[in-house]
Amino acid sequence: MTNPRESAEDLSRRSLLRLGLLAGVAGVSTLAGAIPAQIATAATPDIAHGSRSIPNVALTFHGAGSKALAQKLLAILKSTQTPATVFAVGAWLKADNSIAKEILDSGHDLGNHTMNHLQSKTLSATKLDSEIAGCAKELITLTGSHGKFFRPSGTQYSTALIRKTALKYGYKKCISYDVDSHDYQDVGKAAVVKNVMTSVRNGSIISLHFGHQDTIDALPTLITDLHDKGLTPVTLSTMLGTIK
Repeated sequence: MTNPRESAEDLSRRSLLRLGLLAGVAGVSTLAGAIPAQIATAATPDIAHGSRSIPNVALTFHGAGSKALAQKLLAILKSTQTPATVFAVGAWLKADNSIAKEILDSGHDLGNHTMNHLQSKTLSATKLDSEIAGCAKELITLTGSHGKFFRPSGTQYSTALIRKTALKYGYKKCISYDVDSHDYQDVGKAAVVKNVMTSVRNGSIISLHFGHQDTIDALPTLITDLHDKGLTPVTLSTMLGTIK
């Protein structure tokens, strides 16, 4: 039970202490010291889109798979000057510790997509905790930050437990999406473009994936079509700063 007379400083210090103890159980004892003290007191619902009155969209990628394919995708984003947001799987980051820096150096946002990309809704509280904490630890180790955003793996929408656990590690909001490209199903270039363009609108958050050739094949056309429709791709940092 929280003491109503505790100062904000006391509450913050106690929260960080609790984080440190829990992180230690999950095998990430150094995590708490790197997490900002400003942690919200209650979880908020998922964000599935930005402002519908501003013609921005967010290309969000689930970060995993072949580094060679990832670099091809990053090269397309760079050549078209298209900012994006990458929700990285912790094990993917750990396997090649240069990819995180490459993403950030290219001006993209980098977020947490759990450690091993398991089905988040099916996990026990303890396992879910270790999945979120594990990826946060990798992000901190590689970049000095636990990442700006969190997206649960294996599900479009979070649960109360997912939001509560994400919040404990400093992620105030879980990010969903309102446009699914279905590129992870290897449906082909034309289908990826069609799946996005038939439903995209102002403020859409678009779900895409690293590790799939169809995504690479579709991306140049997709970027062109978005611009032709009057929509500008931006990072989630930019989009969420414009929510009305």
